[in-house]
Amino acid sequence: MTLLELIVGLTVTGLALTAGFGALGMVGDRRARLEASMNAVARAATVRADIAAWLGDARLVADEGGPNFRGLDGSRGRMPDDDLTFLTTASTPLGTGETIVRLYLDRDSATAERGLTAVFAEWRGLGLARLQLDTSVAGLDIRYLSGVLGRRAWLPSWISSTLLPAGVELRLIAAPTDTLGPLLQLPILVPFRNGQ
Repeated sequence: MTLLELIVGLTVTGLALTAGFGALGMVGDRRARLEASMNAVARAATVRADIAAWLGDARLVADEGGPNFRGLDGSRGRMPDDDLTFLTTASTPLGTGETIVRLYLDRDSATAERGLTAVFAEWRGLGLARLQLDTSVAGLDIRYLSGVLGRRAWLPSWISSTLLPAGVELRLIAAPTDTLGPLLQLPILVPFRNGQ
């Protein structure tokens, strides 16, 4: 083997190793992007599942002087800014039991939460918790399905201590400079078994 053959062999080996490490780096970058994408999908699925569970177990206890089911229609500028408060028996950050849940958009600079936020308060207790659900939500549009008069219709608000709506539809809207994950762009529909 001559010196020239040795140099050519080392050069070819070096090029092959460089290309291999470059390909390995690209695989690592793709894996990091894939993991970030999967985490975003998992977070969005969790937000949807939590909201559906809390609303699915909503109930009224008018005979015990319980809180109203209160869905308020609002807007801020041209963006919907609805607010929903209800009593649920679903599991929340406060645990199981009767918990008052408030879903709204937090824009208050005095709190750490931003965007879609849930506040939990024990109905017959002192427990209180706040949970930031998604910071990219800038608009919250909620409709309530009514069948009280026989004909079903979607209403922009619902306040009652004795009747739940037949269902609720939540639409989350991103800020003009932001985007929501695909799962959060879909409406969240929750039917009520005892709704009217």
